[in-house]
Amino acid sequence: MTITRALCLVIVLGSFAFGERISFDSRSTWQEWAHPVGAVELQATGRIQPVPVRKNIDAVRNAEHFGGGIRSVGSNARDAGLIMDGDPATSWSPDPADGIENAYIELDLGRLVTASEIVITFDKSAPPFEFFDILLSSGEKFFTNALVPVEGTLGYGLSKGVGFNESHELVLDPRQRTLGLSASGSDDIGGGFVDSTVREFKESSGLIRIVRIELSKFVEGAGLAEISVSTIGDNISLGIIERGGNIELITDLQAVLSGGENMVDGDIVTNWGMQTYHQTQTGFDIFNRIIFDLGAHYWIDQIRIIGEPAGAPSRIRSRYANFFWYQLLASDGSIAPDGTLNFHEIAFVDDSPLNETTIRNFDHQFELQKIRYIKQYFPSSRHGGQRTGTHGSYRLFALISEFQIYGEGFPAELQLTSPILDLGAAKALTSVEWDADVPPSTRIELRSRTGNEVVENIHYFDKKGKEITERKWNKTPKSLRGPTETTISVGSDWSVWSDPYVTSGALFNSPSPRRYAQLDLRLISDDPNAAPSINALHLNMENPIALETRAEVFPSQVEPGVKKDFTYFVLPIFGGRSQGFDRLTMTASVPVDFTSLTLGDEPVEVAVTPIAEGFVVDLPTTVRRSELIELSFSSTIYQNQTRFDLFLGNSDLGTNVRQLVDQGDARADVPSESVSVQLPINDLLLANVALSTRVLTPNGDGIGDELGIEFDALKLVTPRPIRVHIYDLAGREMRVLDSGDGLARRHRFTWDGRDDAGVLVRPGTYLVQIEIAGDSETETVQRIVPVAY
Repeated sequence: MTITRALCLVIVLGSFAFGERISFDSRSTWQEWAHPVGAVELQATGRIQPVPVRKNIDAVRNAEHFGGGIRSVGSNARDAGLIMDGDPATSWSPDPADGIENAYIELDLGRLVTASEIVITFDKSAPPFEFFDILLSSGEKFFTNALVPVEGTLGYGLSKGVGFNESHELVLDPRQRTLGLSASGSDDIGGGFVDSTVREFKESSGLIRIVRIELSKFVEGAGLAEISVSTIGDNISLGIIERGGNIELITDLQAVLSGGENMVDGDIVTNWGMQTYHQTQTGFDIFNRIIFDLGAHYWIDQIRIIGEPAGAPSRIRSRYANFFWYQLLASDGSIAPDGTLNFHEIAFVDDSPLNETTIRNFDHQFELQKIRYIKQYFPSSRHGGQRTGTHGSYRLFALISEFQIYGEGFPAELQLTSPILDLGAAKALTSVEWDADVPPSTRIELRSRTGNEVVENIHYFDKKGKEITERKWNKTPKSLRGPTETTISVGSDWSVWSDPYVTSGALFNSPSPRRYAQLDLRLISDDPNAAPSINALHLNMENPIALETRAEVFPSQVEPGVKKDFTYFVLPIFGGRSQGFDRLTMTASVPVDFTSLTLGDEPVEVAVTPIAEGFVVDLPTTVRRSELIELSFSSTIYQNQTRFDLFLGNSDLGTNVRQLVDQGDARADVPSESVSVQLPINDLLLANVALSTRVLTPNGDGIGDELGIEFDALKLVTPRPIRVHIYDLAGREMRVLDSGDGLARRHRFTWDGRDDAGVLVRPGTYLVQIEIAGDSETETVQRIVPVAY
């Protein structure tokens, strides 16, 4: 983080001159932010660029990113890397002097991939290798008699001997047991190849991590130029923990599940599964949930669940089971009315005995959609334990070696969070600015929060890096102690995150002045093919207008839909470098009308300017003394906890500098200490219904031709459906008046006496039903209206 005018480059910031700013505009400053590792690129120029998820990639090209590369080579190790450099003009050749037993090379992709094609290319300036073996491994190992995998060993599940080869490019299909070996180009295939029309398909194949080439005969000048491995695409599940995501394991069993990270480590040998309990009857079925938080929102269209029990010797793998049935659900992070995540089904596997040990790998493709959370829901017992599962003879149930997630395009939403910024003293934070590229269908959102208190948390570790308690650390001999680590978290006085800033230059909305601040940045895209990027972010600040403020509104509770008079009490406190104010700006979510202003005990003549969100009051002089201000206004309340915000301004500082007052005890005899107004505690969503006429007479004479229907919609925080239905007394719906979703305010609908077909209804009595769909239930109010001609 860079601070202009030679301020220090750490979280604890130095002193500020007039009109300072904190800037994030370099890779080093952005690295201080918590960010989804791998989902964004922190470029050397300071640019934050989302990283797209790709389809149909060559897994060799980024093998080194996952710790892969040349695993082993018997000869000419210096040139081994040339087989993965993407240049067909460079190649590796074994040295005959090293012997044919050392004429091999082994490539590690760094993680398990689902491959559709492997292409082996030879140097075209010389004859190709003629006699050699191709061996493929998913990363399986050999086991000791104690069933422990032996590190450094490899089991090759697929292999092919090639003889009399004359082709410079060989194409393998790892989804076939024969590898479907064929040649491309005009070169003939030697007689040692298996006929490519043999299409034996192995459902569990295509799982590759290691490719090995072993020569059985030297060919002078021949060289292996390239190996490429075509895969589904980038596996989003890899790096999920480092990205800031997590895996939650939930079960009906009285057990704590762990080890979920084994499902996303790219290693087929490590796995996750549920321990079994050897009893036959439970009396009820056990259900379980695995919930993946991807750490960011992605566009996803495919999930593969790899259930190969490669962590066990082949002779006992039938004792490792997968599932009876399961359901896959997805969520974009939206919240249901009960406060939980909104999930919807994306795949379902029907109950079948084949799912237990016969079908090991499950593939699901669906429509590309924005997803943050994935849930797998499944039982681990059937019919009260009559079908084994976790209560039978299996060693493990619900075994998952790898949970692979694929998609395409830029992430749909990325979140970056700044460290806690220590300003050194209370500062007035005034505005936020950024330099960004925002293509159509993308946007940038910034949020802030502030406070005056932070909490230090000390973490203790042993020599192995495991976190331990302070008591255990103190009892450990000094020579065996590990380090301690101090982290900072927000204190109890911090504000909630602000509403998002969506345009650069927006005025700061969190409480200020404060000593500490924190920022939350979102890069959002509604188009998988586009993404916003940001080059710089600036937080502007001034010396405070007032060192401290306390404000409260009275009355603090009113009846809904009735215009009321209110008094807003403000007590400013000055000191230090505080600059005083000569302007007040009142904003609210409802219309407000200025009445009067008193400073101390004296009424003050002021200039009032209405604005869309409220009004601005300009004072005749600058206030620099701690005197009580009483600002009177009127308003009508429809929403519970309607907040009235007041900002202090100073005309010498311009309109872009303002300070939000803090709620508190401004006047001892006012029992409020809040700047929000409440409604009575009840479940009402509708109030103050009024009809414009007692009888509707749509005869065109200008009197009673239309029925005006007015009412107050209450307590709607988010837009909800609001409609008016017209019924006859037989219950037949005649007309629906629908203006879409609405918020808490007064609404007006008009009925002209016609039905949905535009025909005047017959004279008679009709029922007017007003309907608001709330979060938990729909509220209706009915009125009777006669229609006459």
